Amino acid sequence: RPDIMEDIEGDLVEKFNVKARSQGRNPANRFFLWQVLLLFRPGIVRSFQLFKLNRNYMFRHNLKLSWRILRRNKVFASVNILGLALGMMIAMFIALWVRDELSFDKFHASRDRIYQVNRHVYSGDQIRTSNSVTYNIASTLRSEYPEVEQVAVTTNPMSFVFHDEDVTIRQQGLCVEPSFFEIFSWDLLLGTPGDLLDNPSSIVISSSLAARYFGPNWQNEGIIGKTVECNSEFLDDLQVSGVFGEVPKNSSLQFDFLLPMEIFVSQNDWLHNWMNSGIAIYLTVREGIDVVALNSKIIDVQNQHIEGFRSDLFLRKYSDQHLYSNFKDGVLTGGRIDYVRIFVIIALIVVLIACINFANLSTARSMKRIREIGIRKVVGADRRILIGQFMGESLMLVFLSFVISLIGVILAMPFFNLLVGKELMIGHMAGGTWLLFLGIGIITAILAGTYPAIYLSSFGIINILRGTFQPGKGGRNLKKGLIVFQFAMSIVLIASTLTVYKQIDYIQSKNLGLNRENVIYIPSEGKMDSEFKLARSHLLQEPGIQYVSTSNSSPLDVGSNTHSVQWSGKDPNSQISMNILGVNYDFLNVMKMELVDGRDFDRVMKLDSSNYIINEKAAEVMGFESPLGEELSFWNNSGKVIGVVKDFHMTSLYSEISPTIMMLRPNWSSHMYLRTNPGQTKEAIASLEKVFKRFNPDFPLEYQFMDERFNAMYKSEQVMGKLSIIFAGTAVFIAFLGLLGLAVFAGQQRLKEVSIRKVLGAKVAQIVYLLCKEFVYLVLIAFLIATPLTYVFASDWLEKYSYKINLGAGVFILAGGTTLFIALCTVGFYSLKIAFSNPVNNLRSE
Repeated sequence: RPDIMEDIEGDLVEKFNVKARSQGRNPANRFFLWQVLLLFRPGIVRSFQLFKLNRNYMFRHNLKLSWRILRRNKVFASVNILGLALGMMIAMFIALWVRDELSFDKFHASRDRIYQVNRHVYSGDQIRTSNSVTYNIASTLRSEYPEVEQVAVTTNPMSFVFHDEDVTIRQQGLCVEPSFFEIFSWDLLLGTPGDLLDNPSSIVISSSLAARYFGPNWQNEGIIGKTVECNSEFLDDLQVSGVFGEVPKNSSLQFDFLLPMEIFVSQNDWLHNWMNSGIAIYLTVREGIDVVALNSKIIDVQNQHIEGFRSDLFLRKYSDQHLYSNFKDGVLTGGRIDYVRIFVIIALIVVLIACINFANLSTARSMKRIREIGIRKVVGADRRILIGQFMGESLMLVFLSFVISLIGVILAMPFFNLLVGKELMIGHMAGGTWLLFLGIGIITAILAGTYPAIYLSSFGIINILRGTFQPGKGGRNLKKGLIVFQFAMSIVLIASTLTVYKQIDYIQSKNLGLNRENVIYIPSEGKMDSEFKLARSHLLQEPGIQYVSTSNSSPLDVGSNTHSVQWSGKDPNSQISMNILGVNYDFLNVMKMELVDGRDFDRVMKLDSSNYIINEKAAEVMGFESPLGEELSFWNNSGKVIGVVKDFHMTSLYSEISPTIMMLRPNWSSHMYLRTNPGQTKEAIASLEKVFKRFNPDFPLEYQFMDERFNAMYKSEQVMGKLSIIFAGTAVFIAFLGLLGLAVFAGQQRLKEVSIRKVLGAKVAQIVYLLCKEFVYLVLIAFLIATPLTYVFASDWLEKYSYKINLGAGVFILAGGTTLFIALCTVGFYSLKIAFSNPVNNLRSE
């Protein structure tokens, strides 16, 4: 109470003056202030108690009043809460996804010192970057570079079938060196790290493989030393030497078993040739080592032992490779980090649009309460009290929005996990992310609550109560600017989403030079491999199967290449890398590759075992106008070109088509391919199961469709495309939800004006135009701002692809037209409602 506070203040001053004069001191001397505080402590304590009581009373009062106001204005509150809740919900999902992406490979104890050996290979006028390197590099790094602490060699993932009397399991694993467990921090449950892979017949398995093979009680079975049988001619029975926990989902390396590297080395003599590559090398550097300086030292480790091409080595931080994986001509151009950045921007845009909606609607709504503000000022309310009231209402709305968004995230999490292929939980969100959301909510509440009170309380009471108050021009311009920003960001999101969708559609529908539809492939193993001719004849006799063939790798992912191809007239200084694909008869028929010149491999022509079929790109780099009959030699083999096929894509569309040579190598089979008759996929699968069971009863049949394999290569793009559509759609919905609220408010403010115009003869079309034209102008301004921004963004994103769509004006026109159409529908609907209203009802009170 002001009267009590004044009495206390008067008593303090008087007692302070008396005390000072009695000591011969100047009352204004602040030296005695501490004495005054001690002397009059009871009075000061009472003052703080009164302030605390007043504050608690005002808080409860504002809370009750805010709740009453929200209950009376359900539409306003619902629009505000829904918009902000959706914005926070999208931001939470993006935060979970981004945090998971950033956490990849960060769980290793030595993560800051773990590196992988990579190389830049010079091929013609291109530089190709690869992490597939030469085996001999490992021993050189160990012996000649003291900066390197540990080195581990691993193979590419390989699959084997493990079985016993009751269980047949296909699992994927690696051959590794013992130091693999010293470099990486895997959760070892059983076994001693130093002895895990000392025995060439040992195997370390995952806990899930142990449970499937030895039963759920494997921990009580004493499985160390027990035998695991493998259906492979390359492996004898293996003895379990250790068990590791499940590999984390956020690990780039995924495996279910580990075998000694000695097994792989003993069966592959090509490893010791400096010209060959096909393994991965990981290492840890010692503390304090300058990796940049170390890279300059190791750059020529391979070049010193090879001729005919250049291969520069360098080290890349292992924990960075998940996010930074794309190279172009030897320069790092990005990777999944691009998607992380894009979605962070989308999250900020969505939340910003929601906050702008919130502030705009709160400000607009506060204009309707201007007489309430005037009366409050008459009875003694100052700006502090008004700000407290408006902020209380805003905080309540923000709190309700946050709770609803949290509930929405929990309910929609299974769907989101299914969409992105992860296992995220709300508990995975970092504390900093929660603080970020809390900060966004508080800032939004402060902006939405304080601005109306500060702005409105600055006007005179008389004008407010007379009804002559008019909002300033600056406030209207600010509101229009925020609306333009919302629409501009909406157009950017729509146009960007359309670009991503069109590029993905282009990828999936582009002619690859082969027909991936109606092609089934399986691993070539067991008697299906050793007795291929007999198995093939049985398959062709079954319904639904048209052609059968094999190859050493998928044509969509050729893993073998060489720089050693020689031909007549070749420049001895040229370095050209060519993919080598070992195929069987009928491979072109299975893949429906188009011969542009020459012929296919023929069973009647015995010399075809030393002949070659090349693609158009290979003929181009060799400089042959008519390559048929030209002699090629590599890997101690010589033969003639008998056919040229149309270029086909072997890797993703990020890379250009590479020159490729196909050799007739029936014994190089790792995959078996079956082309099915159109519309007879079920019959073909039944036929495959029948023949497979006859030849490989101890193997599980696991087949894939080539078109699914191709689509899996672009899984990230597909997921990003779907997420972009969802996020962009939500942002647009939030923006137009706010637009609807503003249109309703603007229509209500001009209701009497519209009624008078109708009385004076205005037509419905004129009234609708009057109410809509301002919003249309704002959309057009937003379109002019958004178009160049989107063009720059989309062009930069498409630049990553070697084969991409043309970014024409259609995308921007469609995005702007869609935005304008939705805006007209949103505002026009309510404008029609007002235009058809009865003016008598609106003017009755005048």
